[in-house]
Amino acid sequence: MKKRICMTGMILLFMQPVWGQIIFKKPMSPRNANYRMNVTLDVEKKQIAGHEILTWQNTSRNTIRELQFHLYMNAFKNNRSTFIREQGGRAGILEKHRAWGWIDVTSIKISNGPDLTSGMEFIHPDDGNEDDQTAIRVPLPKPLRPGQEIQVEIEFITQLPRVYSRNGYYNDFFMVAQWFPKVGVFIDGAWNCHQFHKNTEFFANYGVYEVDITLPKEYIVGAIGLLQKTVETASTKTLSFRAEDVHDFAWTAWPHFQVAEETHRGVEITLLYDRDHESAVPRYMDALKKTMDFFADWIGEYPYPNVTIIDPPTGCMGVGGMEYPTFFTAETYWNLPRGILLPEMVVVHEFGHNYWYGMVGSNEFEEAWLDEGINTYTEAKIMNKYYGKETSYVDFLGIRFSELDEQRYWYLRRVRKDRILRKAWTYIGGGYGTFSYAKPALMLQTLENMIGQKTMNIIMRTFFQRWKFKHPRSQDFIDVVNRVTGQNYDWYFDQVLKGSNELDYTVASVWTGKEKAPKGIFEIDREKTTLPKLTEEKVESAEEDTTQKTPPDLFRSVVQVHRKGEVIIPVEVLTVFANGDSIRKVWDGKERWVEYEFLKPTKLVFATVDPDRRLVLDSNFSNNSRTVEPRRKPISYLCARFLYWFETALHLISFFG
Repeated sequence: MKKRICMTGMILLFMQPVWGQIIFKKPMSPRNANYRMNVTLDVEKKQIAGHEILTWQNTSRNTIRELQFHLYMNAFKNNRSTFIREQGGRAGILEKHRAWGWIDVTSIKISNGPDLTSGMEFIHPDDGNEDDQTAIRVPLPKPLRPGQEIQVEIEFITQLPRVYSRNGYYNDFFMVAQWFPKVGVFIDGAWNCHQFHKNTEFFANYGVYEVDITLPKEYIVGAIGLLQKTVETASTKTLSFRAEDVHDFAWTAWPHFQVAEETHRGVEITLLYDRDHESAVPRYMDALKKTMDFFADWIGEYPYPNVTIIDPPTGCMGVGGMEYPTFFTAETYWNLPRGILLPEMVVVHEFGHNYWYGMVGSNEFEEAWLDEGINTYTEAKIMNKYYGKETSYVDFLGIRFSELDEQRYWYLRRVRKDRILRKAWTYIGGGYGTFSYAKPALMLQTLENMIGQKTMNIIMRTFFQRWKFKHPRSQDFIDVVNRVTGQNYDWYFDQVLKGSNELDYTVASVWTGKEKAPKGIFEIDREKTTLPKLTEEKVESAEEDTTQKTPPDLFRSVVQVHRKGEVIIPVEVLTVFANGDSIRKVWDGKERWVEYEFLKPTKLVFATVDPDRRLVLDSNFSNNSRTVEPRRKPISYLCARFLYWFETALHLISFFG
């Protein structure tokens, strides 16, 4: 049935300067945190002066007596912030160039009401670091009851740091992210407003952002949402952006951006890129279109009217590979060979965040895997489909490296050192990437291999549709798995999501040998006191009987499989024999070992545990198989690869020499 548009809506639509800039549709999200901002960029001081009006609704059942805000930019204020302390106190380029970043709230008041500035107080809910200033509380003059709304006006100044940790400036380039006072999330009866840590990203409510940005007129700007209008003066311009049903606002500005525009599936695509990276433009566009197609078929259509890709200028890779709703930064290098799929991989990954971070609003402070892990699993599926299962990461100069290889590389470095489910800033050193990206992706792929791709697709689609524009927890995902499969998979997630144990099955030994003819006594005739004795005639008769067929040789084969790790998952064991026969058995894995014995008229050749490599969480594939006769081929293969690279290196040396 076609939707009806009222006459007023039609008039307003045609009054807009660009078709489709106002979208008449039912809100997709609760829209309980809405921002109206007017900001000015001082390109000389690298500062932003801002006026913010926040309209916030108490959607909880609790009475609220204070507001809490994130001041993320203060993470770069000094070497005592929690963010810098977690990096060992090393401020790097910030200290070297004295290019610190900070945000100063100069005024906060209730609209047409009392001033709250004097009541602001820095809070340190995570580590008690009194020097950290990345979160504040603001007491309210009177309680805010369930369903009530409050509007506060905030004046602030943001000093951008030199490009550092996904934002800042470099010469005349600006990446403006996590730059304004952003209200925390009131959930489960309390404020969730964590400090800014080295290994955490963001958690916020959904709303509508209307942002006016004033800056020198020669600058080209990209931002979250759609451009509504531009007003110019002799030296400046003001651009008005509007974004609906998002939980953040970021933007970039640079006078030298090149612009490429396309439309795909009804979505306006804008790519702002460095001229040095022009060769990557078709690669970016192609990867984005493929990714949009995959998500549309797998999960659902992208619901926003536009998406903007930012290709950071040379020297600004510190802002590359970061996601925001409808807007993300890519990453490449000058003339990067097509066989190195970095541009494609980053586009696939960062656009995917529009679903698993942008629309499914999980808490990345506390359960980062729900975004990063699911998105890494998704990235691998897309890259494998479009770029080859064995070549989805690198296919260059004889080197082939897949997404699975890359995930397992990070996973195997820290298999037992931590668990997935913990607050992101509390992982063991270097563990954030392993336990929020790599291991969760392998966990989900292993689950898919166990239950089948079709069922897994239903799980992912159901989870997205059920929890889009909400704030799910890990248990919500597990509940979807159990409901869709009709089985209880708590045992699986208890081990691999909530535990730190290792999964490792191995074929410990194989043996095969000719079965000897039966000799000795098998039955005792109690009626006789002496053993029967063959006569000479009987012996001769037996030797002369040429009509009796000789029974075939039989071979007894024994295979022993061990569970070396603590994780218990049912696994297949494949045995292959010399005549081509094969036998598959399923072992529940509960005991430490199992032994299989076969009596067949053919020798055993080899045995393999998990022959189809379904358990990609297995920490050691090299011990999964064992042959009766030692194999030389792998050694020859490695030698050949070594010689190939040695010769390649010599050619390169001679070329540059």
